[in-house]
Amino acid sequence: MIKIIFVIEVNPADENEVFQIISESKRENKKVGIRGFGAHTKREIKPDIVIVTTERLNNFEISDNKVIADSGADVKKIREEASQKDLLLPSIYDGSIGGLLALNEISSLSTAYGTPWNFTEWVDFITTFGKIRWRIVIGSQGLFGVITKASLRLYERPNKVFIYERGITDKREFKHELRKLIGLKPIALLVEYEGDSKTFEVHASYITQPELEGYSKDEGIPMISEVSDKNSYIVEVGDFVEDFISVAERVSSYYMYGIYGVNLLKVYVTDDSLLKDFKYYPRNKPHPVFYKLKRILDFYNIFT
Repeated sequence: MIKIIFVIEVNPADENEVFQIISESKRENKKVGIRGFGAHTKREIKPDIVIVTTERLNNFEISDNKVIADSGADVKKIREEASQKDLLLPSIYDGSIGGLLALNEISSLSTAYGTPWNFTEWVDFITTFGKIRWRIVIGSQGLFGVITKASLRLYERPNKVFIYERGITDKREFKHELRKLIGLKPIALLVEYEGDSKTFEVHASYITQPELEGYSKDEGIPMISEVSDKNSYIVEVGDFVEDFISVAERVSSYYMYGIYGVNLLKVYVTDDSLLKDFKYYPRNKPHPVFYKLKRILDFYNIFT
């Protein structure tokens, strides 16, 4: 049997059109999905769904060490224009502003600047009740409204950043080195664990040049290139150093990484029951607290 799913894609030009689309969908009992560049989060397509794209909501303006941007504005373009003004948007995300905020996407720069939640001043989003300005929508992945505009802080761009990298197999040495690197106040600190080789890969960036023996040295910040979120989960941790080692020891993860300063680990496992002793949730879904908020902010349950 062939199942045919009807999908309606709409491209609103402003917030009024967004609200009109949401209101009509509510009256017609249709679900609403949201898409920016469509490259990062894949959701199941449900029958009779209305997909709201933010392609036409793409304006932004940089002034007074901040950027006010529509949700469809390109993060890369904002980052480039900010750089020309010697300013930094502390994210290496390659999608839209709406996607950056909907995912609360972390990067290696989150060590020094935090997640988008930390450097966002305000966010406007549209629900069935109208426009709401509230940062609570950050990280909700479209569960209860369409993000339309936001104000994000920009920072002074460092002239140079130096990266130090090293692979470590001994856990005690890893713990010692990691605490030493943290004490030197990195601008970025990424730690990876390769399950096959049982190796901790450390990548730390500084605006100074500390003397660190046994590390390779270059310019730049650590980058992560992930092909897929399949079999990946977010694990919440308290003590970053101790808990990173604990997860590596107790979970048969073939790969995991964490950004110091965020207290979240991204863990790849073939069976999520291996994570039963930890607080965790699937990477392609928002934190469970957002489902509780959805009951209030999406009372009619139209967003999916």
